[in-house]
Amino acid sequence: MAFAAKLGSLTDELVNSVLADSNVGPSRTKKLRDTAFHTLKTNAYLRTNQFEVENSFIGLDERLRINDRDGLADELKQRRTALEAAPQKWHPEILALLLELSDQPTYKSKLRDLYVLESYEPPGPETIDWKQIAREDGWDEDPDLWKTNRYELSSDDDLSSHDGNDTEITSESEDATAVGRVAEHLIVPRSDDAQYDSILKAQEWRNPKPATKTGSGAGKTAVVETHVLREILHLLQGLQTTMFDEKCRPRPEFQTSHLVWETHKTVMADFSEASRRIMVLRLFTRSKETATHVQAFQDCVARRLMDFDRHLSSIHEKLIAPDGEVVASLLSLEADLEGWLEPLFALSSILVRVWDQASNPFAYIEWLYEETSVAQLSGMTRTYDFLARIFIECFNVYLRPVRLWMDDGKLLPNDQIFFVSKISEAMAPGDIWSKVYHFRAKDGRLHAPSFLSPAANKIMNAGKNLVILGKLGQQAAVSKSEEPSLDIATVCPSGSELASFSDLFATAFDHWIQSKYRATSATLKATLLEKCDLPGALVALQRLYLMSDGTAAASFCEALFQRVDSKDPRWHNGSAVTAIAHEAYDHLVDTDRVTIAVDTSQIQRESDSSRAALAHVHVRYRLPWAIQMVISPYSITQYDTMHGLLLQLRRTAYILHQPKILDAYWTDHENWDERALYYTCRHRLLWFTGVLQMYLSTLVLAPNVSQLEADLASAEDVDGLIAVHDTFVKKVVDEACLGSRLTPIRGCMLETLDLATVLHTPSEQQLGVLQGVRSKFDENIRFITSGLHSVARAKSSEQGSKWDTLASMLQSGIP
Repeated sequence: MAFAAKLGSLTDELVNSVLADSNVGPSRTKKLRDTAFHTLKTNAYLRTNQFEVENSFIGLDERLRINDRDGLADELKQRRTALEAAPQKWHPEILALLLELSDQPTYKSKLRDLYVLESYEPPGPETIDWKQIAREDGWDEDPDLWKTNRYELSSDDDLSSHDGNDTEITSESEDATAVGRVAEHLIVPRSDDAQYDSILKAQEWRNPKPATKTGSGAGKTAVVETHVLREILHLLQGLQTTMFDEKCRPRPEFQTSHLVWETHKTVMADFSEASRRIMVLRLFTRSKETATHVQAFQDCVARRLMDFDRHLSSIHEKLIAPDGEVVASLLSLEADLEGWLEPLFALSSILVRVWDQASNPFAYIEWLYEETSVAQLSGMTRTYDFLARIFIECFNVYLRPVRLWMDDGKLLPNDQIFFVSKISEAMAPGDIWSKVYHFRAKDGRLHAPSFLSPAANKIMNAGKNLVILGKLGQQAAVSKSEEPSLDIATVCPSGSELASFSDLFATAFDHWIQSKYRATSATLKATLLEKCDLPGALVALQRLYLMSDGTAAASFCEALFQRVDSKDPRWHNGSAVTAIAHEAYDHLVDTDRVTIAVDTSQIQRESDSSRAALAHVHVRYRLPWAIQMVISPYSITQYDTMHGLLLQLRRTAYILHQPKILDAYWTDHENWDERALYYTCRHRLLWFTGVLQMYLSTLVLAPNVSQLEADLASAEDVDGLIAVHDTFVKKVVDEACLGSRLTPIRGCMLETLDLATVLHTPSEQQLGVLQGVRSKFDENIRFITSGLHSVARAKSSEQGSKWDTLASMLQSGIP
């Protein structure tokens, strides 16, 4: 965004400085600014337009053949074909440099120079040639001997003009450069007055006389239909004409000889509109474009125009040298052009719409996609096939950076077209999947053609799969399948005429993506599950945080609680508590990765209650970086929240089972009511703690852990593994009443567990304390059960049913 803002401000400054002395209005200034900003922003490569280079060589080939240099043209074609067989990145730049360095190659290039460059040795035995004879007899010292005389035309002679080009002395006549026809060959001798006068008379309509009459058809120069046809054909080819001005508007001083004025005007207006729409395409092919997919579109338009021009030339040929009976009329011309103009008009309409969306670099390809679908639905078969082919050709060029990303996990430097980008800051390896690569977006919209949005995640993940596999040294393990073709025959196969283009393209493109995505995803998933041991890491987390191994959890908790009750002010020493955890879990997990963090400052600032102290005891398990992609830091905090609840339940049970609770009070046989009330409170607290532990172990943890194992096996890719684990953590936390919706209920549960500490603490007013404990316990249980029933009714799901089950279990213990 900083780059876009800086580029925008610089563009504003540039446009304002250029227009400082002009009277351009605000709307025009804004349009110019948007056009300049779009051009600068999409200028991703600053590379030579390979299509322009290709067209230049095609034009050079045509010029060579027109000038009777077929030998040189054949040699050029042969070497271009050999060069295309071994493509290299910088070929367009090298060829463009050679074109810039060339100086009139049509006339100055000599075929024998090529043979000298290749150390050419003509085949066959040596023979005597005229060059050798000339050297021996001294003829080569007289250059005028071989010069061709040139005879100029004059009024005193009747000779035809001769070729005025001097020939070059050579004995290799079969390899010499032949000079083609020049303009002098077309000069009509003035001696043939009849032919000369007929030509002048046939063309005199081009210089119309001033009008001498008034009216709609008065003073018009009548033009025969054959000349009108030629003018229209030239107009459609983008050439200057006499009957139409530079803006393709028909000139009012001309009229077709056999048509009334209104009919002539209507026909000319139709052809004028057609030429204007085709001129939009011709102007686009002459514009300078830098984005590769736009260059491809430009090349497609140029080739379609070339096909159209060839068709116009064939009409010319049919009229000039007819083969049999030919009807030369405006109606027959309309019939010949009927199937050609409709697709070109559709293409022209797309360009006009694109120019109205200068800020969207993908407007060309998006409108091609939309108009192809519209043409199919409208039954315009030829236009549909025409646009579909152009769209697929342009889309295949756009796919080049996508293919590089999905095949090699690489991004082109300074690429502003592809929608995947990489941050420049250094990140931890575990953040590669979630933070290093991200989607490029503009105004909340993905920086890509709109029809690619459904496939964007798979494209992104395919490249990230390769990046991660490369860092794990497993990229060679990917078994890539053959890439399916994305051509017109694959996207729109025969027999699929009833299927919509959007569905056909989506199916073919999904097949193309899956050929690259499925193999890398399966390889990375297998690597995480097997070589990186993701299931083992999850088991370690369950043992440490969810206390799935009861023996190890009891050993750790008992040793920790003894330190808490020892009244040692340094009970919360992190190293000592970590040593307790290492001893308890030594045979179950890699204890080198386990530490216990205790927030000493918080413990000293808060009260001495066990809940306040234990809330600041945190388990830390250092996961391998590859596993950190699946188990995020947020998930670890949720594990820690569950560990805190389980630790509090064990702390309450530990307090209630201490022998001094049974023997510290009432050493005589008096105060039986107080003793009965004490045991009643103790029994209810033990029952409450036991119900919560049973609920968590049997209804929350066990089924969710089993479901996690099954879901991990069926996950498709890394995103699937992350989603499965995040879902597991969220379900466990919510079903354990630790979600945000149950905050009051969770607070009431912890307050009830704290009653064990109150019951355990001696007091001079023991009876009042016991009565307060019982009253508070009953009050809390009623609040908890009613609250759970209420939220269970509000959420009709498996989670709600478990809350309702917990409420029923607690309610059964209320007298």
